Amino acid sequence: MKFWKDIGFEIEITADKSPTLRLLESVDPSKFRGESMHHSGGACAETLLIYGNPIRAILQKVENPHFLVVGLGLGYIEMTIAREALLLKKSPDRVGLITSYDSVPELREFFFKWLHGDTSSMASEVVQTYEAVLDSLTSGTDIRKTEILSFLRHHFKHLQDIKTALSSDVKLVSKYHCILYDAFSSKTTPYLWDEEFLVQLLREGSAEQCLLSTYACRVSLKQALSRAGFDVFVREGFQGKRNSTLGAKNIELNL
Repeated sequence: MKFWKDIGFEIEITADKSPTLRLLESVDPSKFRGESMHHSGGACAETLLIYGNPIRAILQKVENPHFLVVGLGLGYIEMTIAREALLLKKSPDRVGLITSYDSVPELREFFFKWLHGDTSSMASEVVQTYEAVLDSLTSGTDIRKTEILSFLRHHFKHLQDIKTALSSDVKLVSKYHCILYDAFSSKTTPYLWDEEFLVQLLREGSAEQCLLSTYACRVSLKQALSRAGFDVFVREGFQGKRNSTLGAKNIELNL
């Protein structure tokens, strides 16, 4: 039975009471603590701001859209896809595909087991973290938590449906209408922010109509989006954080 510390993370409760994880070790020797998955001002609130609106826009504009999530983490984005679809009264089969990548095997395994109720071998703190994420995303809605779980079970029937690390030689299984780029920063995962890698990913992985949303605002990202035929929009970051980025290809936006 593994706890968060056993796989290199610690739990943090952010300002909106939703949980996130922080790396125990920093890749930056000048910093005592590792990188956090979310802003301390609110993991749930940040997710809904950066990813919720683009998800909703694609669900409204595209029939049976395909979603690509880079950075499974605690499953915030996957649960947000389900949340926004259910708010629009869309059933799981009206979302064509959700493909998620994460390099940490335990994060893939923990999320899958929790999703399917196979929690007997999981540490209670791990289970409680996922439950808290689900509580935060359903708060203030009339969505039942079981609906979110059922929606995602439809898309993640097998552990192998959650992919391992996204690499330069990866063969994507589809073209995607919405790319939700939530990888760790360039200091922690530099290759995921390399311009040539991003251009390849966007050219091979984006559908004719596509949105990309990310918390980041790197020059390499914006240049890659432009080279791949996206219009680039710099958006306000979460709670004073540096700007975020939205890329749009052949889609009119009203976000």
